[in-house]
Amino acid sequence: MAPNPAPHHVLQPLADGVRAALARPDGFAICNSGLVDLGGAPLVFDTGMIPEVGRALRSVTEAEFGRGPALVANSHWHMDHSLGNQGLPGLPIWGTRRTREILLEQRTAMEADLERQGLERSVRELEARRGGSGSEGAARDLEFLIQIHRALLAAAEPIVPTPPDRTFESRVDLPGSRAAELRSFGAGHTEADAVLWLCDERILFAGDLVVVGAQGSLGSGDPIHWLAVLDEIERLAPEQIVPGHGPVTGPAGIAETRDYLVGILAAAEAAPTAALPAALRRWEGSLSLEENLTFARQWLGSRRGTART
Repeated sequence: MAPNPAPHHVLQPLADGVRAALARPDGFAICNSGLVDLGGAPLVFDTGMIPEVGRALRSVTEAEFGRGPALVANSHWHMDHSLGNQGLPGLPIWGTRRTREILLEQRTAMEADLERQGLERSVRELEARRGGSGSEGAARDLEFLIQIHRALLAAAEPIVPTPPDRTFESRVDLPGSRAAELRSFGAGHTEADAVLWLCDERILFAGDLVVVGAQGSLGSGDPIHWLAVLDEIERLAPEQIVPGHGPVTGPAGIAETRDYLVGILAAAEAAPTAALPAALRRWEGSLSLEENLTFARQWLGSRRGTART
């Protein structure tokens, strides 16, 4: 039996020459990816957590389109979306200018985060939290964090962050006969996220600007401008959206992400003893929720301090 070319993903056709590569819960991709035949030049959008995932995406692209990828794009710099770049050597990698800068700036810190002893300790600590009093959503969030650390431990070689070598600011048309472009609306999930927009098919690969059934991380971006970015995405009127995490969605995925952000900002403004907004209650007791709330409180406080000076 031939080996499975997609051990880390479940493929979902969205249109002729367009595939959502959805992260398997038993794989090491962690994030969703996209495979798009641009017209003789297949593209991989987001490359997963470890080089092995990038190599698997090459094999999947060959199996689906009859040729390997010609270029790569990253939605943002986070490890689960960019460390797979290493498994696709020799290809041009597109990303925002700021994504490249951050990966270069963070290279030393990221390599420290990949130290094996620390990863093993984190897995033990996270596994010890199982069976706690958190909600069902918190339990799912905890398993996701464990999966991230296990993926890094599964890497067969030293991981070297590989930043984009082709950059843009707000918009760039990609080569090929398909109408496809990368767009950035500025800070949101990170300081400069990119989305892949297929205007004829009205398909959007959103990276972590849209997440479904999961919590987006706030600690690298601007949660208030993220809401403005969601408005921009909504104005594109996408019919199918591939989120950074979770199943393929439509406008409902934008609404879910917006509700979460509004809930976080409301909770951050409220007294610490106040009840959580409804949009957050499913995640009560989770580590990610506490991290997001801590960040939002500090970030809002910093904005207030800046406004007074």
